[in-house]
Amino acid sequence: MKNQEKITYIKPAGRFAKIDLEEHWRARYMFTMLVWKKIRASFGEMYFWFIWVCAKPLLYVMIFSLFKHWSQARTGVEIPYVLYIYSGLILWYYFLETAIDVSVNIKANAALVTKIYLPRMITPTVPLLANLMDLAISMIPLILMMIFYGVYPGWQILMIIPTLLVVMITAMGTGLIIATITLRLRDFQKIFEFSLYLAMFISPVIFSPSMIPEAFHWVYHMNPMVGALIGWREALFGSASFPWGAWVYSCSFAVLALIVGLYLYLRFEHEMIEAI
Repeated sequence: MKNQEKITYIKPAGRFAKIDLEEHWRARYMFTMLVWKKIRASFGEMYFWFIWVCAKPLLYVMIFSLFKHWSQARTGVEIPYVLYIYSGLILWYYFLETAIDVSVNIKANAALVTKIYLPRMITPTVPLLANLMDLAISMIPLILMMIFYGVYPGWQILMIIPTLLVVMITAMGTGLIIATITLRLRDFQKIFEFSLYLAMFISPVIFSPSMIPEAFHWVYHMNPMVGALIGWREALFGSASFPWGAWVYSCSFAVLALIVGLYLYLRFEHEMIEAI
């Protein structure tokens, strides 16, 4: 029959949802719209958006530069200390803000996900791309400072994208895990955010691993962000050999965190929506 209608049956959700890649591809325009919506929400009505994006890392640079001689002697870095601090801070803030945004994505998009159907993994992945705008803007002062100090990258610059991907995957996995935990323990969200800010001081953001006694290096390098941060700086400045061992460890942790996060998120996402 020519006028026969095509009937599509919607299967009820199971205990564990699967990711339908074809379905996500069909929703790519919705994903793009959400990314631009988040970017516009951040910069649309701000006349001094460039200043606000760079303000936090530049403020830390100014504060720690007051103790330049003591700090540089303690870190033992070969590049100018200003470059060391700023390069670490902009990557850390990308990781911190992305992980937090992913962890609250269901609540942040409550008005949308409760009215229309969206593929399950669209909203958590929006911060991964949208927050890259902040990172790209923050890179402009870094490039200017590198030119001023005469510091230029070597072949290691090829590793900057793989290293950034490791940070993105780590932020995604961590955010999904926390989103599931805070489903039942709401106070844990504040603990998570505070812990990320505190972790900046036990990661090679302001101080380098050379401060840590040799006997405790293995404990320090258990922090998955150590390899990513050191690799990020070596990719930018090429001042030493690339830390392959620490970088591979960061990669392994990122993949594990993403697998666990995806499992928990897809397993309990329906409960998150019901709890809104």
